[in-house]
Amino acid sequence: MKIRKATKREILKIANGFDLGVLNSYKLIKGGLVNHNYLVETQKGDYIIRIMGDGSPKKLKHLKLQFRIFDYLKRNKFPYLLPHPLKTKDSKAILNIGSKKIWVYEMIEGKNYDRPNIPQIRLMARALAVYHQFISGFKGEKQKDESEKRIIKGFEKMQKITVHNAADRLALKYRDYFKDVFNSVRKIKSTQKLLFVHGDFDSSNVLFSKGKLIGIIDFDETFYSPRIFDVSISIRDSCYTTSGKFDIKKVNLFLREYEKVSKLSKEEKDMIIPIILKANVDFFVWAYIEMKKEKENKGKYMREMINSTENIIKNKEKIQEAIMK
Repeated sequence: MKIRKATKREILKIANGFDLGVLNSYKLIKGGLVNHNYLVETQKGDYIIRIMGDGSPKKLKHLKLQFRIFDYLKRNKFPYLLPHPLKTKDSKAILNIGSKKIWVYEMIEGKNYDRPNIPQIRLMARALAVYHQFISGFKGEKQKDESEKRIIKGFEKMQKITVHNAADRLALKYRDYFKDVFNSVRKIKSTQKLLFVHGDFDSSNVLFSKGKLIGIIDFDETFYSPRIFDVSISIRDSCYTTSGKFDIKKVNLFLREYEKVSKLSKEEKDMIIPIILKANVDFFVWAYIEMKKEKENKGKYMREMINSTENIIKNKEKIQEAIMK
């Protein structure tokens, strides 16, 4: 079921439920492919309201896992700010309003960037390595990686496509291309350095202030996986040129900075390109089949995955060389 945006009446009810104080203003934050996020200013301070796009029992269980991760990192003096959930007046972290599942945290005063520069990439790589060091001791239920199952199911739904729009045309044109890419990497596995990865460690989910990386947000994609998954996705989403192509120098820089904190094995580095390609297939299929929020942008995200995948395959040897330097 699609979760709609909040009304002003619901925002007021949320502010009251979490005892945020008298509401001064609120606005919808752009971005986010599943949840609705609001910046709320009250007499007590500034807060982020997150309305879950999927409030199923499975997703609620996953959200509680995130909260446990935040608590664990805080107890162990993790050096970056995190979106710790506030409690309602009756001491609950999640508020129910109709079908909406809501949680709130104090806004972290910082900025994120669509296209990180060199200093920001350095800070991101180091922060990710530090996160992996801290989270390695966390014990939680080890969920299975469901990406392969999700991709196969998505391709089954794409067997018959009736063309109505640009997204349909892209799906029809590139469906078999992405099937071939998926089949080329699906059997490549790694079991090194398993931990609870962030899952989406890109520049939109880290916050900078005064030239420093101060906070990490949006752990919605966290799951138990080899740490190289995080490294790969961060490289994919951060190390590119103004034309959207892979930036070989940035890739090498990211890995050098990460390894100043924690060394990567050759086997881990060999996994980077296959992980990125599989993740691109996953996102291409998800955007076409499952994307419910901002449907008008699904073609845009599908094209991004097409361009990224074609660029990686075309320049695979150069990228691999940069990875191994």
